[in-house]
Amino acid sequence: MSDVVAEEAAAAFAEHEARIRERLPHVEIRHIGGTSIRGVLTMGDDVDLQVRTDRQSFETVRDVLSGLYEPHYVDVWHPEGAYFFAPDSQPRVEIALSAIGSLDDLHHGEAWQRLAAERDLVERYNALKREHEGGSIDSYLAAKREFFRDNFQL
Repeated sequence: MSDVVAEEAAAAFAEHEARIRERLPHVEIRHIGGTSIRGVLTMGDDVDLQVRTDRQSFETVRDVLSGLYEPHYVDVWHPEGAYFFAPDSQPRVEIALSAIGSLDDLHHGEAWQRLAAERDLVERYNALKREHEGGSIDSYLAAKREFFRDNFQL
């Protein structure tokens, strides 16, 4: 459960928020993902951050983050979304950069905020995780995409 790893996740978020804020004081930084919501089932082995910026600053912010972190999932980068990770962090820290108002912004931000606010969504999300426990990662990821698409119009 996220409650078990909450302190460690909060410390990792604070450390990387400060690191990013030092170079990019104008961006918005959110703690997202399973470790950001009390009661969500999570292994707690990673902490997800969302960095939000306006479309005009996106490329500049992407370039700065590329200097701070390792690029991740480069094959799915696009003009409004990019991904990074901190290779030596424990727990692993992953960063999703999104242009404000983009589909990635909705997925990485507003969807997680709504999930945090609605206990029935947390219960359904936890049920999905339990159903796929010990199964194929591809099957789980497909079910997770469907959950977000169905519940958040993604």
